[in-house]
Amino acid sequence: MIATIKIQYSCVMCGIKRQVVEVPARTAEDVVVWVKEIMTPALVRDHEARSPFCHPKTLSEVLIPIEGASQVGGAAEN
Repeated sequence: MIATIKIQYSCVMCGIKRQVVEVPARTAEDVVVWVKEIMTPALVRDHEARSPFCHPKTLSEVLIPIEGASQVGGAAEN
């Protein structure tokens, strides 16, 4: 089973506010690789599905939980 985390994003252009998206948690990969190859595509897919006519160059807010995790994007450790 792949560990996941819940990320929130907002887009002021179409009015989405802190939409929750579940993405695979970061494991051993570099944080930049995780953001570019895992997190960002998941947010883009969700945003396009919710607002197909909105094409922002950036989202206005992205919240990545770090409480209980040993690394940015990592799953919380029990």
